[in-house]
Amino acid sequence: MKALKISITVIIILALAVVISFQIFFRLPHPGYSGTTQLEGLTSKVEVRTDDYGVPHIFADNEADLFFAQGFITARERMFQMDMTRLAGRGELSTLFGEVTIDTDRFLKTVGFYRAAEAEYKLLPRELKDVINAYTDGVNAYLDTAKHLPREYVILGVDPELWKPEDTVVSGSLMAYSLTRSKKADLILYRIGQAVGEDILNYIIPSYPDFAPTVSMAGDNHPSGINEDVTVTLYSKPNPPRNDTFYFSIPTEIPASNWMIFSGTRTTTGNPIFAASPDLEPTIPALFYLIHLKGGDYDVIGGSLPGAPGVNVLGFNGKVAWSTVNGRVDELDYFIEKINPENPNQYLTEEGYEDFEIVEETLRIKTEDGIKEEKLEVKISRHGPMISDVMTLAPENCAMMWVGLQPTGIFEGFMALNRAGNFDEFRSALSHIRTPTLNIGYADIQGNIGYQYVASPPIRKKGDGTLPVSGHNGEYEWVGYVPFEELPYDYNPDKAYLASFNNPPQRTTYHMTNYFLFERALRFEEIVKGRDKFSLENVRKMQLDTVSVVAKRWVPHIIRVCKEAEELTSPLMLFEKWDYSIDIESSAATLFNSFYFHMMENTLEDEIGEELWVDHLSQPYLIYIPDMVLARIVEDNEHILFDNAGTTDIKEIRDDIIKRSMKDAVEELSERLGDKPENWAWGEVHRMVFKHPMGSKLSFFNLSPISTQGDDFTINAGLWDTHNAYEMKSGGVIRMVVDFSDLENSTMMSPPGQSGHYMSPYYDDVAEMWAEGEQIPMYYLSGKDLPEVLTLKPKEQE
Repeated sequence: MKALKISITVIIILALAVVISFQIFFRLPHPGYSGTTQLEGLTSKVEVRTDDYGVPHIFADNEADLFFAQGFITARERMFQMDMTRLAGRGELSTLFGEVTIDTDRFLKTVGFYRAAEAEYKLLPRELKDVINAYTDGVNAYLDTAKHLPREYVILGVDPELWKPEDTVVSGSLMAYSLTRSKKADLILYRIGQAVGEDILNYIIPSYPDFAPTVSMAGDNHPSGINEDVTVTLYSKPNPPRNDTFYFSIPTEIPASNWMIFSGTRTTTGNPIFAASPDLEPTIPALFYLIHLKGGDYDVIGGSLPGAPGVNVLGFNGKVAWSTVNGRVDELDYFIEKINPENPNQYLTEEGYEDFEIVEETLRIKTEDGIKEEKLEVKISRHGPMISDVMTLAPENCAMMWVGLQPTGIFEGFMALNRAGNFDEFRSALSHIRTPTLNIGYADIQGNIGYQYVASPPIRKKGDGTLPVSGHNGEYEWVGYVPFEELPYDYNPDKAYLASFNNPPQRTTYHMTNYFLFERALRFEEIVKGRDKFSLENVRKMQLDTVSVVAKRWVPHIIRVCKEAEELTSPLMLFEKWDYSIDIESSAATLFNSFYFHMMENTLEDEIGEELWVDHLSQPYLIYIPDMVLARIVEDNEHILFDNAGTTDIKEIRDDIIKRSMKDAVEELSERLGDKPENWAWGEVHRMVFKHPMGSKLSFFNLSPISTQGDDFTINAGLWDTHNAYEMKSGGVIRMVVDFSDLENSTMMSPPGQSGHYMSPYYDDVAEMWAEGEQIPMYYLSGKDLPEVLTLKPKEQE
C-alpha cells in the first residue's frame, strides 16, 4: 500500500513537472510590453504603447526610427510567420520541413518570386529603400537580442537567418500571386474543355449576369468584356498530379471580400461611414498585424503584412480611410510552347527557334545529416517560366506569363497611400501599383467618398486568357496593358454610397476577367433600397448580414417540387418561416447549404466527370463557378446541363435534380446529425478552426472549433470546405469601421490575436469576439494615452 502511494505521488509530481516545464518552455519567448529596451541602430527614443488586445501604437521622432521600431515590434510577435513567408518567397521551405515541401519549393523557385524581388529592390527609389532597410534593421535587432526564439524554431531544430530587404519585397509578390484568380481556374477549365468539349465548356466558363450590380454606373453603357471566343485546343494530356500545396503564411486562395462606404447624405450623422472586411482564409497567427505608426510624415493605423513596413490591406491616417478588395482581373496567361525536336533548350517563335533563358537554382532540403542540396534548372521563354513540371493540370511545355514577375510597385504605392490626404493623392499613390489587382475604397475627413481600381489588364492580340493558348506564332501575345488613367474609379457618386464585393467596378470596353462575383452585391443593393439613411449601428449590422439571396432564389422551387414527397415533409417545414439567414441556430441554413452543394454536384459532376468535380471544380475557392452556372440556368427547366449524361434513356429536367438533391441532403444530414431536422443547427457543423502551420503535427497550436455564421454567398462570409463539410474556410478575418463623425467610435478586428507565440495572452484572445461580430477600439486619437508603455532607446556606447 505504501509503495502504491509512493508511486502515485511520483506520478503526480512528474505530471506536474511536465505541465510546468511545458508552460515555461512556451512562455520563455513572450515579449514584455513595458519598461525600457536599448537597441543598436536607433537614433532617438521611441515609445510603444500597447492596448488591452496587444495592438502597438508606435511613436517616433523620425521615420527611420519609426520603421526600425515597426520591424522590431512585429518580429517580436511574428518572427516565425515572417520566416515562413520569406522562405516561401525564396523557395526554401524545405530547410524547415524537409522533403514534405520539396514540390512546393520547386514551384516557387521555378516561378522565380525571389528573382523578381531581387530585381525590383534594385529599382526602388532611394527613399523607399531607406524605409525597407530601416524595417530590416529592426527585424535583425530582434534576432540579435532575442534570448529565446519562437518555440517553432526549437521544435524544428533550426535558427532563422538575418532578414534581408529582398525578404520584405518578396512578401508583396506572394500576396499578389495569392490574389490572382486565374492561376488555377484557367487550367481547370482547360481540362474540363478537354474532357467535355467546347459546347459544355461554354456553359461552365463564368460570366457576369446582366442582372447583377456593378460598383458604380460610370461607363455602364459598355459591354463587360465577357469571353465570346472560346476555342478548346487539345494540345496534350495534362501532367499527373503532384504536390503543389503551399506551406506558408499567405493563403493562396482568397475567395471573397467587401467594403461599404456611405457619404454624409446617406448617414444619420451627416458624415461618412466606412466599413471594410477583406475576407481571407484564417490562419494562426493572423495574416495581418494591427499597428499604429506615428512619426515624420506618417500617422497611420490599420493592418500591416508581417515582414513589410507601413500599413496596407486597410487603414486610416487621420484624413483618409481605405480598404482593399480582390479585383480579380485576369493578369496571368498560359502559353504552350513548341520545343525544337533537335534542341530541347529552344522553342519556336515567329522568327524561328529561340534559346530558352536558363537559370540554375539550388534546392536546399533539411535532412538528419544537415542540409542537402539539389540543382534545379529553370527554363524561361519569352512568356515566362516553364511550369509544366511543377503545376498540376498544366499542359506539356507550358509557360506562365504573369504581370507580377515584373516590378509590382506595391511598396511605392502603399507607402504613398499611408500619407495620402485627399482623393488626388490617393489616386496618385495607387498609380504606382501594377499588381496585385485590387479595388480600393476611399473616404476622407472632408466628407468625400470614392474608389480606384488597380490592375494591369493585358491587351491581347486575340482571346481573353481564359484558357492556355499556343505560344509559337504570336497570335495571342500581350501587346501592352490598359493604362492607369483608363482604369475604373469613381468620386462622390450621385447615389452617395459605394460598395465592392469582388463584383465589377464598372462595365468596360476591354476584357477584365471572367471571375467576378455577384451574390453578395445583390444582397447589399437589396438592403440599401430598403433604407434611406444608415446609422453606425446599421452599418455594423450590415457587415454581419447573413441573408442568402441564393436561398431566396432556390427555396420556392424546392418547396414547389418537393411538397408531394412524403419523405421530405418534415425537412421542408424548416423552410416555412425561414428568413433566409444563415445563422448559427438555423437548421434551415444547414439544409439549404447541403441541398445547394448537392444541386451543383448533381448538375455538373455527370458532365465533367468525378475527378474534375471532386478534385477541382468543387473546391471552396472555385465554388462561385458552379453557382454562376446555376444562376444562369435556374429558370430553364429543360437546360441540357440538368440532363444526366449517364442516363441516356431518360431526359432529366431541373425539377428532377432539385428533388434528387433534396433527398441527398436529407440523407446526408440524417446520417450526420440524426433524424430530427430541428437538430440540424448550422452552428453544429459550420465551425472555424484557426490552424497553425505546424498544427497538423502539434494540434495544441490550433484553436478549438468555433461556431460561425454565414456561408459562401452572404455578406458576412463563411465559406466552407466542401471536402471537410462544413468547416469554415474563409471569412472576414480583418475588419475596420471608421466613423468620420467621431473617430473614437472607430473600430477594427483581426482574429485570433496579435501574437504568434503560443500561450501569449494575445495568441487567441479575440477569436470568440470575432465570431460574435465584435470589434476592438481603434484608439487612433487616444493611443498616446494608453498606460502600457515600452520605451526603445539607442544603445549606449560603452
